[in-house]
Amino acid sequence: MKTNPRACRTRGLTFLEAVALAAALFMGLVVLWPMLSRRGCGGSAPRINCVSNLKQIGLGMRMWANDNGDKFPWQVSSETNGTLEFAESTEVFRHFVVLSNELASPKVLACKSDEKISRVTDWTNLNNAHLSYFIGLDSNEAFPQTILSGDRNITGGVLASNGVVRLSSTNEAGWNQEMHKAAGNIGLADGSAMQVTVNSLRKQIQAALLSTNVDALRFSIPKPN
Repeated sequence: MKTNPRACRTRGLTFLEAVALAAALFMGLVVLWPMLSRRGCGGSAPRINCVSNLKQIGLGMRMWANDNGDKFPWQVSSETNGTLEFAESTEVFRHFVVLSNELASPKVLACKSDEKISRVTDWTNLNNAHLSYFIGLDSNEAFPQTILSGDRNITGGVLASNGVVRLSSTNEAGWNQEMHKAAGNIGLADGSAMQVTVNSLRKQIQAALLSTNVDALRFSIPKPN
């Protein structure tokens, strides 16, 4: 008795079955995502969210710069909607307020792992108590690898009373335990963002120092308390 070769073939999924399978997988991800997002500060989900925030900030900064002579807010006078006069002040939030047209919500300025700050939905209420990220005052669109922003739990360097930290080639930069368990994230002047270890952070600082030819990089770091 001959076997019908067609009957032995493995039946592929129909279009409707494929759609149903994709929908089931998507719904499963929707159900699991809140559980993943609620993991502790060292969990991967909050850190991935943090990188996403820095990516949005970077793109927002570049959009703002494109409309302002390829300069970031702290390089432009307040007379023309910049924040130059606040470049070395404790009011770090002012550099983000000017992005209200470029960012969908100020909520992206708060990392889920940052337990010392809170989120706001109204730009008029924004201050340092709602910021998880520092500003790299020496970042420049002409030097894509300079550090534009990053987690506020960066350590090392010389801290001035105005909250500005100066990091030179002799300083050992790092991360404290506040947000990502001695790890952190940074955004670059080209709009990219990444997770970095302590060693990677130090290498990025060295690269930025070489490209800008300055003695020390200035980071304006918000203090929530």
